[in-house]
Amino acid sequence: MFGITDYSKVIVDWANFDASQVTSALVFGGSILLIGMLTVFAVLCLLWLCLAVFKLFFHDLPGKRSGKAPVKEAASTPAKQEVTRVATDAEIVAVLAAAVAMAESESYGAKFKVVSFKRI
Repeated sequence: MFGITDYSKVIVDWANFDASQVTSALVFGGSILLIGMLTVFAVLCLLWLCLAVFKLFFHDLPGKRSGKAPVKEAASTPAKQEVTRVATDAEIVAVLAAAVAMAESESYGAKFKVVSFKRI
């Protein structure tokens, strides 16, 4: 079935039509389809295997080349902390009300649109 096939022969002879010809044509087409799909998935599996092997060898390449682990900053130096302003509930309500009013007036030629709201 999976040997060398003569593709020059006629699969269905319409002059002397027989139902067994259609069956043989469907079997032939199904086998070609199956071989093609198996080939594609085999190549995908090989690519996946190659990527897994590359990950094993080349994952931490900069750390391996230098011969030593990267030096981290000392923990004794305090990190600078950013001071953020916390909005009050009244300010949040005012901003949301303005956004809703702007969304309602979009049909009157507004040039911008409210996309998202972020709570600080």
